[in-house]
Order: sequence, then structure tokens, then C-alpha cells
Amino acid sequence: MASIRKRGNSYLLVVSMGYDFDGKRRKPQQKTVHPPDGLTPKAKEKWLEEEAALFERQCRNEPLKAVDKTITLAAYTEMWLREIAPNKLAKSTLARDKQDIDRFMPRLGGYKLTDLKPEHFRNLYAELRKQKNSVTGKPLSECTIEGVHACLCGILSDAMEGGFLSHNPAWRTYKYTGKKKKKQNVADEETTQKLIAALEEESIKYETYFKLIIATGMRRGECCGLKWRDVNFKEKSIHICRNVVKVTGEDIIVKEPKTASGDRYVYFSAEMASLLKEYRKFCEQETETYDERKLSADDYIFRRHGMELPMTPSSFTWRFKLILKKHGLPSNLNVHSLRHTAASLMIAGGADVATVSGLLGHSQVSTTLDIYTHAFDDKKKAASAVLQESLDI
Repeated sequence: MASIRKRGNSYLLVVSMGYDFDGKRRKPQQKTVHPPDGLTPKAKEKWLEEEAALFERQCRNEPLKAVDKTITLAAYTEMWLREIAPNKLAKSTLARDKQDIDRFMPRLGGYKLTDLKPEHFRNLYAELRKQKNSVTGKPLSECTIEGVHACLCGILSDAMEGGFLSHNPAWRTYKYTGKKKKKQNVADEETTQKLIAALEEESIKYETYFKLIIATGMRRGECCGLKWRDVNFKEKSIHICRNVVKVTGEDIIVKEPKTASGDRYVYFSAEMASLLKEYRKFCEQETETYDERKLSADDYIFRRHGMELPMTPSSFTWRFKLILKKHGLPSNLNVHSLRHTAASLMIAGGADVATVSGLLGHSQVSTTLDIYTHAFDDKKKAASAVLQESLDI
């Protein structure tokens, strides 16, 4: 495949053309491309791979595979769901994609893949913006429409790789409409202290779970996936190496992190260590009572009674809303807000972006910067104020 080299804001695609009859190396073919604005790092990587594959095919004059060029989007999507998606996507991702497919299929399903044009997608997104959510009654969020676009791009990208298309017609057809993402719901220091005090009135299971997320910034599914062997009391560290997902109608899924950066270590204080030890004693008593055995290092920290399975993330989501209501705390907070709160507090405490990114398990530092721009902006203002004060200007 063509190599991809970053050149500032553009990328250089290079295809090696091999050697001629005299054994001399042929001049490589090159092409500069500019990814569309607004792509996520993952979408940009996929777009570049497509461009590289297309450019190499052009350079080598490779014909497209002999496939059915009359296949409709509906027929191809059915085949994609049956033969490609199950081996490529996580069950949770596939469940979300099926929801997106239900949104675009009535309008685009009857078109042949080769007849799809950019205006078909733009019209689809315009129509979706007029639709209302069946649960809330509010217009579909821009995030939902962006998800439909991402799903379409993924399906058509696979169609292109399979030889059904010479290019992906959905690229460059989506443009974010409306306000950019608002600041994440984050508890300020005063609210965080009130929340911690409220948690101390709850059962030790919920106190430990929510405090762990506040202290480390781990995801709710990652916290559910912890086992006692992942906790190192001597080093005061926790190895995050699992994620728990529950898809409607499916059994609990325990899987490895999606990226290498998701497999990481986070650290806790002496006070958190004391709480964890107290909670372990509680778990030991429960295990002896309900399971009539000793607690083992391979047991999940947050485990269902009498079962070897972890608790589901939604159990804690529901409980957290009850705690907020009971103690008169802001109702716009959720369990994921605790992760954002941890990150914001780390940044406010002076942690650099690379450190924060590593502790949160982000695959790229740019992701951390995108999500927590507001927190770093506050640091920039503070730094500017210190500089100006020192210069007396």
C-alpha cells in the first residue's frame, strides 16, 4: 500500500513503482492530499487509508474487482451486517450502527451504490435535522446526525475496499451545523467536596466506586471491570485492562481496551487505599455469606451477589442520579462527569496535557486538548496574568 507521510497540514502519498527491465528503480509516484476539516483522528486515518488505496490503484492501473455493480445500499448493508461487521466491530458499536442504519435506510436504501451522489447524503442530513427523538420529543442532536454520517462512511469505505465502488461518495458531505460542543458537565471543587461528603453517607460499595472515578478519572465500564488482582496496595496503583459493556438484549461483555493506551496504570492516595482495604473486608464477608467461599484475587471488585460477573455500568448510573437528587446536588451531572471532573482538577493542579492524556487512556493527546480546551484556557489566562504581573504591564 502507498505510504502516508505527514507534511504540515497536508499528507504526502508515495507509491513505489518497483524496478524497470534494467534493474533501475522507477521513480515513485507522489500525491499531496488535504483531509476534510472536522474529521476525528480515527476518521482522518480512515480517509487517508482510502486515498492511499485509490492512488495506488490508479498508479498501477489495477482494475476493480468483478463484483455486482447493480447492488443497492440496502442489499450491500445487509451483506455488511452479516459478513463484515461482526468480525470488525464490537457488539456495542454494532448496536449503535444498527440504530444509524435504521435512520438512513428508508431514504437511501433503494439507491445502487454506484448511483449515490454527495447531494443524497446532504439531503439526508437536512431531513434528519427536522426529525424528532422518539423518546424526548426534541430534534435529533447534531451528534446523532454526525453518527449517521460516520456509519455511512464506514459502510461505504468497506464497499470501496471490496471493489463495489471506486471512491467513497459520502466523504466531505457532512458539515457540523449549530453551536460547537459545549463544555463538559464538570463539578467544581466546592460541588466535588459536597459530593464526596454525600458519598460517605451511602453504602461502602457505592462510595468506593464513585470515589475511585473521581480520584483516577477512569471510565465507568473500566471501573466495573476491575478485579482485586489489578490493585497494588504497595505501589498504590491500579491496572486498568478491562472494560465492561452491556448492550440491550445481550449478555454482559467484558473486553480489553480498544486501544493500547487504554491499558494503563492509575494511582491512588493513602486515604483511597484505606477505603479500598475497608471495602475489601466488606467484600470478604459478603463472599463468605453468599458464596460460602473465600474472596479471591480474580474476583471483580464490584461483583453481583452470588455470581462471577461484574455489575453493569447502568446500575451505577441509576444509583448516581438517586444520590444527586437525595442530596440536592446538580442534576446535570452524571457518572461520566466524574471523569471530566477528575481531568479538570488534574489540569487545574498543574498537570501537563501528556500526563492527563496518559492517565485518562486517550490514544492521542489531541483528544485531551479537544475535550478539555476550557480547562487549559483557564491555565493560559493564569499564565498570561502571571507574566504581565511580573513585567508590570
